[in-house]
Amino acid sequence: MDRVTFSSWAGNVVDNRGLDFGKFSAVDNLELPLGYDGYRVAAFMSWNGLVMADDGVNVVDMARSYLTEVKKLACGRCTIGYSGIRVMSDTLNRISGGQGKPEDTDLLGSLAAAISDSSKCDFCALAVKPVLDSLKYYQDVYTGLVTRKKAAPKSVYIIKITAPCMEACPAHQDIPGYIELIENRRYTEALEVIRQTNCFPGTTGRACVAFCEDNCVRNDIDSPLAIRALKRVPADHEAASGLTPVPGRAGESRQKVAVIGAGPAGLAASYSLALKGYQVTVFDEQPAAGGMLSTGIPQYRLPGDVLTRETNIVERLGIEIRPNIKIGSDIKLEQLSQQGFKAVFIATGAHLSRDAGIDNWNERYEGLVQGIKFLREANRGKKIEPRDRVLIVGGGNTAIDCARTCLRLGFKEVTIVYRRSRTEMPARDEEVEAAEKEGVNIHFLAVPTRIITENSRVTAAECIKMELGEPDASGRRRPVPVKGSEFILETDMVLPAIGELPDVSFTKNRVELTDWGGIKVAPSQQTSQPTVFAGGDCVTGPATIIEAVAAGNRAAASIDQYLKQGSITPDQMASLLHQVALDRQRDGGIVAKSQRQSPEELPPAERVLNFNEVEKCLTAEAATEEAGRCLRCYRVMLLAVNEGE
Repeated sequence: MDRVTFSSWAGNVVDNRGLDFGKFSAVDNLELPLGYDGYRVAAFMSWNGLVMADDGVNVVDMARSYLTEVKKLACGRCTIGYSGIRVMSDTLNRISGGQGKPEDTDLLGSLAAAISDSSKCDFCALAVKPVLDSLKYYQDVYTGLVTRKKAAPKSVYIIKITAPCMEACPAHQDIPGYIELIENRRYTEALEVIRQTNCFPGTTGRACVAFCEDNCVRNDIDSPLAIRALKRVPADHEAASGLTPVPGRAGESRQKVAVIGAGPAGLAASYSLALKGYQVTVFDEQPAAGGMLSTGIPQYRLPGDVLTRETNIVERLGIEIRPNIKIGSDIKLEQLSQQGFKAVFIATGAHLSRDAGIDNWNERYEGLVQGIKFLREANRGKKIEPRDRVLIVGGGNTAIDCARTCLRLGFKEVTIVYRRSRTEMPARDEEVEAAEKEGVNIHFLAVPTRIITENSRVTAAECIKMELGEPDASGRRRPVPVKGSEFILETDMVLPAIGELPDVSFTKNRVELTDWGGIKVAPSQQTSQPTVFAGGDCVTGPATIIEAVAAGNRAAASIDQYLKQGSITPDQMASLLHQVALDRQRDGGIVAKSQRQSPEELPPAERVLNFNEVEKCLTAEAATEEAGRCLRCYRVMLLAVNEGE
C-alpha cells in the first residue's frame, strides 16, 4: 500500500488526507501487500488499528463488516464483552444502513471504551481498537450518515482470523478453537479441529517443542497456557475409548501422488492429499512408518503404540505405505512418473550424522558411536551393554535423549559436554531440567578435541575449555577455545549428537540443491522440477515435528493447486498475518493471575529404571481448569479490496 492516506497502526498516527501525494508521510511500521488474490488492497482494519489507502472505502461500513465477524467469536465469559460487542454491531448496522440516531456515535464510543477497559480477555478488548480509531478520526463520516439518513456504500471485504499462538505454530493450528472445546470436554470435536492441520495430536501432545507457548499472551501475565499438554487430552481420551476415526475424503481423484519418506512431513502431506481425494503411495526404506518419530524419540517421551495408532489413522484414508523400498536403488526417482504419479513429494528427513570433528575419531574403536545411530538401535530394542562412563557431545534434544536413554540402559555416569553455556543450549528447557533431575551431568563451555584409546578401546577424551565471543550466524555467542586449557575426561564411550544431514543422493541432480546439501525449494515447497516437491528435514536440516508437519501441509496444498491449475499462486496474506499476529502485546482487559496446570510425572528415581512414559496426561478436571486460562486471543483482520491489482 504505497498511497496510505491514513494510518493509526500500533498507535502511530499518519494522516495524509487532503495532501498532495508528493507530500505524503510514509507509514514505517507496517508492510501491507499491494494486492491480494487478484484484488487491490484499499483499506485494512484489525486489532492494532486502521489503515486507509482509498478514500472510496466507507470506514463506517468497514467497521460494520469487521464487528460482524468479531461478534461471531465473542465468547460470553463477560457481559461487557459479549453484550457490548453485539450492541456495537447492531448500532453500526443501523448507522451504515441509513437508520442511525444522533446519540449512536456517543454510544459506540462509550461502549468501546468500556469493553477495552473491562472485558475479561484480550479478544474483545483489542477488537474494538480500530472502531475507536474510526470514531476518533472519521467522526465526520459517521455524522454525515446519521444526518443524511443515507446508507453507506459497501466494499468487497476479505476476512482473516488468527492469533499470536496460531502464528507462532508452524502449522497454524486453531489453538484457541480446540482449547475452548477441550474446556467443555467436547473431545471429539476438538480432535476434528486439530486434525484439520495436524494428523499427529497424540504425538505432538507429547513431543512438540510448543512454539505456541512461547508466544502465548499469558507469558506477560503469569505463565503460558499448557497447550502441548492440552492437545494430548482428547487424543488420549479417543485412544482409551477404543474409537478409531475414519476421516472423510473430499471425493476421489484418478490422479496419483508419490511420497518418499514416511516421517512426519511425508505422512502429513499424504494425509492432507488423501483428504483432498488423491491416491497416495508412500515409499519408505524403513520397515515401519514414522521416520525419526520412531527411531529418534525414546519411548519414555513417545510410546510406540501412540505413534502406531496415529500412522494407522493416516492409512485408513486409503493411503498405501510401501516399506523397505529405497528410492534410488529399488526404484529410480524418474521411474515414478512412468508409473503414473503426477507429482512427487520428497520427505526423506536427515539421518546422516555430521562429522564429529574430533581427532582420532574412528568408529572401529570400541565405544565410539554416533548419537543418532545409538538412539535408533536403542529404540529398536537392540541389546546395548551399559558402560561405567559415557560422554555425549552436543546441546540439542538429541543429546538430551541420548543421555536419558543411557541412564535407563544402566550406564553409571552420564555426562553431556556442551561448548556453550546453559543460556545458548538449544534443547527444550524442560528436557534439560528433567535430565539433570535424573542425574545427568552437564559440562558447559567445553568440547572434546581428541579421542584417547587403549587397545582400540576408548578410555578418555581430551577436551578444551571455551569462552563465548561475538554472536555467530545462529544469533548465539560464538564459542572460542581458551588456549592452554586442555583437560582429560575419562570415559568408556563417546556419543556425538551435533546434528544430522540429509541423504539426497537418489535425486542425482534432478533437483537443485542448497550449498549445504539440502534440497532447494520455493516457499510452496516446489523444487526446480515443477512436479517434484520437498519438505521437512531434507530441506531445512534437523528441525521439529511440527515444522515437518507444516511443510507437509504446504506441499499438499501446493501439489493440489499445481495439478488443478498448472501453477501455484502464493498466499500474499501469509506474510502479513505472520508479521502482525506474532505481536502478543496486550492492550486492556481485566485478567486475573492463575496457576498453570502441569501433568504429573514419574519420580526421577523411579523413571530411570525403565522406559515407561514419564509424563502423564492431564486429568479431565485439570484440563478444563487449564483450558479456562485461555484468553482466546483471536485477531480478526478485514481487508477492503477493489478489483484489479
